[in-house]
Amino acid sequence: MGLGDKIQETVGKAKESVGEAVGNEDLRAEGQKDRVKGSMGQMVDSAKEKLGDVASGVADKVEEAKDKLTGK
Repeated sequence: MGLGDKIQETVGKAKESVGEAVGNEDLRAEGQKDRVKGSMGQMVDSAKEKLGDVASGVADKVEEAKDKLTGK
């Protein structure tokens, strides 16, 4: 997972909290936006990693099947 995404999420949480504490709706909304972007980036990275694992598993199974068919 991207460190940048985690940092963006953390900074967003901080902005959101400060905005709420001082009554600054713009800062709170900006923080919420940053937090969501960071969180989404992490989810995308996780999904890519899982898809890569699945693809690797499929490639391994295809290779095994090919080896069985060719006798290698």
